[in-house]
Amino acid sequence: MSDPERPVDCAVEVFKAGLVDRLLFTGGYNSRLGRAEAHAMSDLALQRGVPAEAILIEDQARHTDENIRLSYRLMKERMEPDQIGSVMLMTIQYHLRRAQIAASRCFGADVDLSWKSYPSLHYTASNWFEAPRGRDDISAEIDKIQRYYGLTLDDLLRKGA
Repeated sequence: MSDPERPVDCAVEVFKAGLVDRLLFTGGYNSRLGRAEAHAMSDLALQRGVPAEAILIEDQARHTDENIRLSYRLMKERMEPDQIGSVMLMTIQYHLRRAQIAASRCFGADVDLSWKSYPSLHYTASNWFEAPRGRDDISAEIDKIQRYYGLTLDDLLRKGA
């Protein structure tokens, strides 16, 4: 991620609408930002009026599985068990399926998962296939889902995974 403002704006909108009680920002060191993604996003959320006590930071994750796994561990350490009844995932649109798969495998059936995504600056959900970058992003996600989770595109379409 090189532009933390868009996901933060989306997260702050959800927080201010009262749809979530806390924001958890996750992501380790990013050379383009010169610091951990989680800290860059947290600072932006604070600037946008989110109180510090409503923010959790996981700053070690290097990829999606770690984002989910380390975030869940942090929530279990910092929150009471009955406070983790639901989790809303937020990510860029093309990455949402992989985040959903990782989260459903980590959190299990006792946590209600929901999600919100924000669109790419380069294409939309309805025209991604017309843009070379859109085709590349989607193809990379399908490859990663297959490599990390053993699911093919047919599996995803057939099972609604």
